Amino acid sequence: MVNDRKTTGSAPAEFTIGDEIREPAQMSSYVGYAIRRAQLRAYDSFYAILRDLETTPARFTLMLLIRENPGIRSVDLAGKLGVARSGMVRLVDDLESRALVVRERLRDDRRNHALTLTPAGRQHLRRTERAVERHEKALASRLTEKERTQLIELLGRVGG
Repeated sequence: MVNDRKTTGSAPAEFTIGDEIREPAQMSSYVGYAIRRAQLRAYDSFYAILRDLETTPARFTLMLLIRENPGIRSVDLAGKLGVARSGMVRLVDDLESRALVVRERLRDDRRNHALTLTPAGRQHLRRTERAVERHEKALASRLTEKERTQLIELLGRVGG
């Protein structure tokens, strides 16, 4: 819709229903704003894909870390992800109830458990990874491979 609002002096005209929303010019120069807009777009489709697979970004991340670190303690995962121990317990409980992860008591530390993916967990993770790869390809479809690599590197510098 075209913005037909007339301004008087330096004050913008009052918004009415149906008007095109004007954004302040400086918003397009804010790095944080641009990151947040991109993040919202990426996560909307990411959540939809994961919801179809009955998982969440947190579960997906947790399963990736467990696969790469079989036998890792949940307390170590909580520290890595910046999640409270109680939140980690709920995540692990959920994965265990779905037979995707198994807890094994550690011999030298009875308060903590070693976490390992079950065969069903590995299969679920492979299926999820294939869906996430398709999502990533679609998300980066407007970028060249060089631009994609550069974007990841730049975001790593901003967030790192």
